Amino acid sequence: MQHMRATCLSVTKFYTYLGRRLLFVGLVWTACRARAPEPGGGLAFFHWKNRLSLGPEEVALLDSTECRTLYVKFLDVARGADGVVRPYALLDVRDTSGLGGRQIIPCVFLTNSVFEGLSADSAAWLAERVTMAVEGVGRQLGRADFSEVQFDCDWTARTRAVFFSFLRKMRSSLPAHTRLSATIRLHQYKHPRRTGVPPVDRGLLMLYNTGDIESPDEEHSIFHTRDALRYVEGAPTTYPLPLDVALPTFSWTLIYRDGRLWKIAPEGYAPPPYEGDQRIRTEIVDTALLRQAAQVAARLSLAPDGRVAFFRLDGATARRYPATLLKDICRKVKDR
Repeated sequence: MQHMRATCLSVTKFYTYLGRRLLFVGLVWTACRARAPEPGGGLAFFHWKNRLSLGPEEVALLDSTECRTLYVKFLDVARGADGVVRPYALLDVRDTSGLGGRQIIPCVFLTNSVFEGLSADSAAWLAERVTMAVEGVGRQLGRADFSEVQFDCDWTARTRAVFFSFLRKMRSSLPAHTRLSATIRLHQYKHPRRTGVPPVDRGLLMLYNTGDIESPDEEHSIFHTRDALRYVEGAPTTYPLPLDVALPTFSWTLIYRDGRLWKIAPEGYAPPPYEGDQRIRTEIVDTALLRQAAQVAARLSLAPDGRVAFFRLDGATARRYPATLLKDICRKVKDR
């Protein structure tokens, strides 16, 4: 009996010990889960060139900012001079070094005219062609599929129904696990009932191009706090989709001839002589203006796991914006 009692006590102690160990493991596992980052968060960049070959400055910026997400334009879709809608400007992948360990989100840019008068059958055909193009570029990158694909189109009330139909066809055309996201302009953010909400999983709010680029008298068309606040103030408390945000880290030179926008050129471009009225405006988002954009972004209804993406990644961005500044901006926007 004493032996049996001792055995029972030993078994009881064993299970008590085992229970405590399992409880401890469970608590540790729960704590690790709580600390694990949610999908989608962090700092990101946009690569918006037709050729992919990251230079040393660009790779260094990605590394120094601990960037793990890169939005990459895979192709454009537009209506040609013959009126036919087709994908073009597919990404030419020259060098994949610098991409290791980073999430790639393919971006598809579509002009609004693509969806003017587009039939349901044509929308289905276009979805198939876009899927094939994304997969083709993916093979160049050595990647079979992607967790997210983004669509960039400034749709209007007239094209909304067809564009949204196209997005639904894309959802059925892409692998089932692929999330869809769409860019959201400021006017669409402020008036979701009027403009509609795209049938996607996430939105990315473009916090730039706040002014009228067509006007030669505009002060700054890329970003002006006054203009941005017109869209933020009075907007719904929350947007119907989880939102990421994109901030401007680019510049350009705008050339106007006879009162009309003639050319968008790189910063520092010197146009040829012209007889008549020619005006040139170079717009630069310096560090002070970028911080102002971040202050506006901190007021938005971003998702808890929202990304802060910078448009765009190139050598000029690497030289103009220190990594410490971009990381600080990302942190302040997310910790609002």
